[in-house]
Amino acid sequence: MRKDYHDSKSHYKMYKAGKNWLFAGIGVITLVSTIAMTTPNAHAAELNNDTNLSSTQKDEQKVTSATPAQQAAIDDAQKDIDQDNADITQNQKNTADEQANHDTLTDQTAGKQSDVDQAQADADKANDQVDKDKSAVDDAVPTDYQDKEDAEQQAQNNTDKAQDAVNQATTDKNQAQKDVANASDKADQAKTAKDDAAKNKADAQDQADAAKNKVDNTNKTTKVHHDATPVKPGTYDKGNVIGLPDTLLDPKDGHTNDYGYYDSSWYIYDSKNDKSQKININNLTQDQINELGQYALGLINSLREQYGLSPMIMSDNTQKIAAGDIAIRNKNGITDEHSLIGNNISQSDWNKYTFDSIAENHTGTFYAAQNMGFFFGNEDTMLAAKVSVLKILTAMAFDDVIQENGHRHSMLMNPDGIEESSDYYNDGDVTYYLGYGVQTSSGTNIFDFWRENNAAIWNDGTNDVPTNSDGHSSFASELMKHQKNGYTNNGTDTIETNPAYTNAVNDYNQALAQLTSANKAYNQANDAYNNATNNLNDAKTNLANATTKLETAKSNLNDAKTKLADAKQALADVTAQYADQLAAYNQAKATLKNDQALVTMIQILTTVKIHQTPTIILIATITLMMLFLVNLIQRIQITQSISQKILKIIMLKIQQ
Repeated sequence: MRKDYHDSKSHYKMYKAGKNWLFAGIGVITLVSTIAMTTPNAHAAELNNDTNLSSTQKDEQKVTSATPAQQAAIDDAQKDIDQDNADITQNQKNTADEQANHDTLTDQTAGKQSDVDQAQADADKANDQVDKDKSAVDDAVPTDYQDKEDAEQQAQNNTDKAQDAVNQATTDKNQAQKDVANASDKADQAKTAKDDAAKNKADAQDQADAAKNKVDNTNKTTKVHHDATPVKPGTYDKGNVIGLPDTLLDPKDGHTNDYGYYDSSWYIYDSKNDKSQKININNLTQDQINELGQYALGLINSLREQYGLSPMIMSDNTQKIAAGDIAIRNKNGITDEHSLIGNNISQSDWNKYTFDSIAENHTGTFYAAQNMGFFFGNEDTMLAAKVSVLKILTAMAFDDVIQENGHRHSMLMNPDGIEESSDYYNDGDVTYYLGYGVQTSSGTNIFDFWRENNAAIWNDGTNDVPTNSDGHSSFASELMKHQKNGYTNNGTDTIETNPAYTNAVNDYNQALAQLTSANKAYNQANDAYNNATNNLNDAKTNLANATTKLETAKSNLNDAKTKLADAKQALADVTAQYADQLAAYNQAKATLKNDQALVTMIQILTTVKIHQTPTIILIATITLMMLFLVNLIQRIQITQSISQKILKIIMLKIQQ
């Protein structure tokens, strides 16, 4: 709200020129005025007396003359003075205009004060009329009518709320039914998925059980046969790493007259993969001697086979005879020499320790020959001992020229002792035997050979040796009992992991992985089914609650409708009872409402500022009248507070 124009105001202005406020300009004006008055006279004196001035006078004349800087300051000061004069003139004009306007407003205010007083009187009068209208309404109101009317309105409101509750409950129930249907579908799907997962789990369990059964019934290891690799002798200077051959082969390296053939190196022993039996070469058991003898038998017979000769026979009894020979040698202290009947052993000792130990009648069987070879003394496994036997027999067979090949002749049993002749006798009636023993005290390998002679060629054409039905003498038959096979390298059998077992284990592990996956899938499906079932149960519970709520809402609606009907009837009854009085009551209320609106308008108009134009007041009055007209036509109940708010908004908009 602007301050009343009866209040006086004083206006002052302070001007600025350059960098100096005008308050400091008086001294400048005085200085400039003084300079302006003295300068022309000095200039005239200078013109008239220029030629007569002394040097001292000329210096004084320079002091009184204005320099360019001083002249510029004088010019700036003059400009400031001119500007100040102009501002003072404008300020005086503005002051005069404001004073004139102030006088005009004062006159207008004085002229309209009577209008304000009149408006205030109208407002007081209108307020008095409203008070009278209120008394009229109070006097006209029928007894109990207002209560019945309020009760009817409250009943209507309650009925509307009850209807809204029914509508909402119906919507909730419909939604709950949809939720149940959706939850039921999901539960059915989850049930199907769970059943499928259960079947997959059962199938995976069956497969795992079958795979486990296969593992349990499959051997972890199996015997794997490795075929023999033919091994040939190396050179005399560098032997081959051997895998124990079963054939005597000629090295064919030119070493056939070496006196020290026992040191030959055509074969070497490799301990890296030796898994054979540990032995004490100086204390061999008979079983170990027999095993070495069987290896020697195989080698000797391979040599005989190369010459087309029949194999020699080794049996338990031939081994027993060889053991007897070792006993005679130990008895007689024989180590480096052959056992020779009639030389270093007697016939009686021979018979006692050898033939007689088998049978008393040994007619037809004769001691034929003996070969000897020596261990190196460092053989500590059965494989190492067999390699030594291999070396000894290879030297006897192919490096024995210095001994006139006598060792090979013994193994071949050449009757004429002629090497490479056609006189090798291989008659079917002649059988050759081999007995192998080890004299451990000297490390000597003893190879004893015998023959059975049933042919006339051995007895000057006569055959007077009694034979059995098999064509052999009784003693020969004894030597043939419990024959031993010679060593044959048929390869090796190793115990290895069974591939079938490995495959079965892999299949079982894979089945277990599938079972684990199936169990996981089933657990997930079961959880999903449980969740779906819980959701379905919740949805059914919600539906039941919604149904109950709907029934309750319907019951409440029926009660509300009943109460509304009762309230309407009570209002109708009181209306009929007070028909005449109601007309006057309604008319009094209408009059009160209109007069209250008029009071509101008068109050607003009274607050309008005096300087507002009559046009604005007219617009506000017309607007209020239109509101009254609409109210009367449409019977819209507009309270006094609403009217006040509307009119205030209108006036505020007008004032903006």
